[in-house]
Amino acid sequence: MKNTLKIALGAALGAAMFAGGAAAAPEVEGGDQLVTTCQRLLEGGSAPGSEGEPCKDFVTGMIMSQEDSLTVGEPFKARRIGPNEDETACFEMPDKLSFRDFATQVVSYAEANPGAAERPAFELAARALEAKYPCDPEDLKEDAAGDPRIE
Repeated sequence: MKNTLKIALGAALGAAMFAGGAAAAPEVEGGDQLVTTCQRLLEGGSAPGSEGEPCKDFVTGMIMSQEDSLTVGEPFKARRIGPNEDETACFEMPDKLSFRDFATQVVSYAEANPGAAERPAFELAARALEAKYPCDPEDLKEDAAGDPRIE
């Protein structure tokens, strides 16, 4: 799965970078920004230069930033999130996650969870993916055995 994930996201990232000198999409940091750009992706797509491109770039960057620590068959764990940076979101990456599916999950999660869009974009995305693709609770217990901060 790790190799498939690398290939799929690498191809998407490469295509985005090769887009012929298009201006770089603005960086998404806040949850509200992520919701807005993901809504734009759902409305008009994620072509280079579009208002939906930052949503696509965000999920690509989120996953690619973790590629060195992801292991086949193991869940994605977003650590040090929450107001006190003491929470972990854990989710199983699906075999295929389209940009449209990601955008739908982010927008739906934000609509169903008031205040979620006020958190950082990374936290909102991790929580939205955790809600849709939760990991086995045992995966978090394994972390707790070695870390006194995790209960």
